[in-house]
Amino acid sequence: MIELSASQPFAGLHLPFSHGATRLSAIVPARMTMIAPFPGKTEALVKLLGGFPAPGEVFEPHLRLVWAGREQALAFGEGLPDGLETCASLNDQSDSWAGAILEGEDAKAVLARLVAMDLRALPAPSSARTMLGHLPLLLVKESEAEFQLWTYRSMAGSLKNDLDQAMRSVAARRAVT
Repeated sequence: MIELSASQPFAGLHLPFSHGATRLSAIVPARMTMIAPFPGKTEALVKLLGGFPAPGEVFEPHLRLVWAGREQALAFGEGLPDGLETCASLNDQSDSWAGAILEGEDAKAVLARLVAMDLRALPAPSSARTMLGHLPLLLVKESEAEFQLWTYRSMAGSLKNDLDQAMRSVAARRAVT
């Protein structure tokens, strides 16, 4: 019989690493719950959570809520209020996502090579659903030099490889200028 063992999304991919003025590190998975209000229950949901993120918002009343799509938010951490299941669909996503932090002076330049959006237009903190090359991405801008990048766990290797190549390119370009 095959025995399976749990592993981290970036296991064996040699994170963290740096190139030039940018560093990529894995986020240690925490509990992640997708929350989507039932029709007509948004008001009750807002009352229980203390709010609900509008498109692009990162909201932190008691736990971190990140807008993740139309009428959806990802809750990070434990402590969902009792009774939440009566007004929203709750889906544990803890093992479904791979998260990485891209940080440093050149983080925006690295992402500019891979993401088709103007990162300067995003306030911090905020979130956006986009693509990183060919990968679906939930991007969370924490500051001007720090971004959380979330994709599906099965795409962790592609995320690492695409970012590694872009980081090397930006570092090489900076080295010759």
